[in-house]
Amino acid sequence: MNWKKDFLWPFSGLKVGFHETQFALPDGFFKELVPFEIVSGKGVLSSKLEKKETMLLLSVSIDATVNAACDRCAEEVSFPVAGALDLVYKFGDEPSSDESLVVLPKDAYQIDLFQPSFELMVISLPTRYLHHEGGCNPEIIQLLQKNDIQHTDPRWDVLKKNH
Repeated sequence: MNWKKDFLWPFSGLKVGFHETQFALPDGFFKELVPFEIVSGKGVLSSKLEKKETMLLLSVSIDATVNAACDRCAEEVSFPVAGALDLVYKFGDEPSSDESLVVLPKDAYQIDLFQPSFELMVISLPTRYLHHEGGCNPEIIQLLQKNDIQHTDPRWDVLKKNH
């Protein structure tokens, strides 16, 4: 879990204005995505921070390639994942119900980019992991088609004849 320290961005010593950081996403980041069936990945996290007197404006973007088991043939497939997220950090005591507004304690000195980066990656993942047409293992596809028995309700057969 030591890799998570890369996601901490101390802002207390920064001057008012714009600041940028970019780093390669560590292997540990992709291991956190195991519940989403991600096997591995490589990518870059880019962050832009605008420090103002009373708030911080953060833009986070991810550009990655991840590997997962294909939902059709179960062999590994790689696909690109990209996304961007904007957040506003304000200082105060009362939490916000707005998803894009994060309230920090007044004595905060750093922001943790892990959670917004993780959430950005999760919402950027496709709903299904599939090879492009013709990219699946032909032997597996043949087995799937062989075992795919079409059961239709006989009532539909009667209706099809009348049409």
